[in-house]
Amino acid sequence: MNVHDTTLAPPAPAARPGLRERPPLGRLLREHRAVSPDNLRAALSAQRETPYRLGNVLTAHGYSSDHAVAAALAEQRGIGFVDLVAAPPDPALFRQEDVDAYLAGSILPWKRLGRVTTYAVSDPTNLARALARLSDRPDMVCVVVATRAQIEQVVAETAREPLAERAARRTPPELSVRGIRGLRTRGALALVLLAGLVVAGGNTVFALALGGLFLLNAATMALRIAALVAGRVRPDTDPPARAGMVTLSDRKPLPRISLLVPLYREAAMVPGLIEALSALDYPRERLEVRLLVEEDDEATARALSAQPLPAWMRPMTVPAGRPRTKPRALNYALDFCEGEIVGILDAEDRPDPGQLRAVAASLTSAPPDVAACQCQLSYYNARDNWLSRCFQLEYAIWFEVLLRGWQALGLPIPLGGTSVYFRRSILKATGGWDAHNVTEDADLGMRLARLGLRCQVLRSTTEEEAACEFHRWIRQRSRWLKGYLLTWASHMRAPITLWREMGARGFFGLNILFLGGAAAYLAIPLFWAAVLGWVVTGEGLWQSTLPGWVIYPAGITLGLGQGVMLACACLAMLRRGTLGFIWCVPTLPFYWTLGAVAAWKAIIEIVVAPFWWDKTKHGTSPTQRRERRARRLAQE
Repeated sequence: MNVHDTTLAPPAPAARPGLRERPPLGRLLREHRAVSPDNLRAALSAQRETPYRLGNVLTAHGYSSDHAVAAALAEQRGIGFVDLVAAPPDPALFRQEDVDAYLAGSILPWKRLGRVTTYAVSDPTNLARALARLSDRPDMVCVVVATRAQIEQVVAETAREPLAERAARRTPPELSVRGIRGLRTRGALALVLLAGLVVAGGNTVFALALGGLFLLNAATMALRIAALVAGRVRPDTDPPARAGMVTLSDRKPLPRISLLVPLYREAAMVPGLIEALSALDYPRERLEVRLLVEEDDEATARALSAQPLPAWMRPMTVPAGRPRTKPRALNYALDFCEGEIVGILDAEDRPDPGQLRAVAASLTSAPPDVAACQCQLSYYNARDNWLSRCFQLEYAIWFEVLLRGWQALGLPIPLGGTSVYFRRSILKATGGWDAHNVTEDADLGMRLARLGLRCQVLRSTTEEEAACEFHRWIRQRSRWLKGYLLTWASHMRAPITLWREMGARGFFGLNILFLGGAAAYLAIPLFWAAVLGWVVTGEGLWQSTLPGWVIYPAGITLGLGQGVMLACACLAMLRRGTLGFIWCVPTLPFYWTLGAVAAWKAIIEIVVAPFWWDKTKHGTSPTQRRERRARRLAQE
């Protein structure tokens, strides 16, 4: 077995400091030539400015391997070091009920001899606390040192099925869309019933259906006008000026951040992703990045293995299971995270280098009821074509006008799927992400609001790749709209409870946001039908068949709704300084018409495949293709 010193060292000398003089860790690593003198000096200098241990600094900056540091730590404390690959733990000692304790304490039962159980730990100074978490506490304990990565790998392999099941069902059924009984049947019956009433009931039922649709559209328009007015002065939710450039304070250490990056069929995006992550300005010893790869995604796994990844950036295999969704992968990784803050990035993201410092400053100084920070999103390929330009305008409207206004109005904020950061303790306590909801981000924002928690929107921006091909745009948008409708259905299962938890403002805000937002898209064909009817015949399309109480309000809400969004677009351009896109504003009604196609696709999918994740393929834009060619030429 690959065990150094003794495998059954008595715990007392290791657990009680001061019984003998311990050689400095740096000296031991130098003696074993596991670190160069220059790198050791650099690590010691960095350690003096932070409260973090030398071993963490050395491994995080790549000055020494975690294997060498763990072996030196064992030698320093006079205990054994074990390589869990060469000498795996006894599987009979593994207790499934202690999985969380193993991960939290970075500890594993390794071997048993008689009444003595030997535990492998990555940090022997934390032994007492780690043992206290276990359900099985043997009378006699010995300890050896192993790397955290190897302990995690053993847990992942041994508890594969329970961890995979938890990832799919972390959110309680009463808060998850999977808990909606007969979802597909109810959706199909609703569509058939509505169509049957319209056909059988004639103009009266048709008028009532249109009236309900236009009422929702009017409520959505009113909410947008309120956001436009309320957001005229931006709420100062960011830390003070230049907070993204400095630490929280001279005395307060930066929190540890865990970044989760789910990848699925993203092999082409790996080099650019590594560059973007490497540009983040945050102490490496306070940062861990976990690159989540689905078990059967061999191409992405090969692409990652071909990259020289730093120690703070590590691939993680997500075991196969259903549903195969992004939130399920995030739930799986959540149990392995060490950070006080957990953030999400996508494969194509390019976050502002100072983003993590801004997030750390915001969440550390914010009141306890602030559970998350949402950074703004933009597109680096916005100028590729007309579709990407309109997409950029839409994102500007969302972040610069609507979210700003909703925040000022005190409404619940639907979070985005990337560049959003949570307090880990709150995230776990609220049930993580709903693995069955294809807009798990927006749903989580509502669940936090129901608990009386808030989210802040920061100025820090992440650039993404806009879907600039019509079929990909429609597929992505239909997934968003399907998720919005499912989120609405999930929270409206118990409307009285929802009202009690969110209050009237939150209740109506949720309904208008999710149901009204979908209705706005569904009503767009009616808008064009009315316009074309007026152009061709000189009168409204349904003027001769429908009563005036439907015709006139419908015309006002449809026309004014388009005008409000165009006004939002102009204001958003001014705030973002993108006046070069002004020529796109008059074309936005045609762009939103694509959303109507996506909305009807979403309704069909709710009946056919409500939990199916229609994956958006990245790396297809002209900008991405040019950058990949440039990267290949540079390597040659």
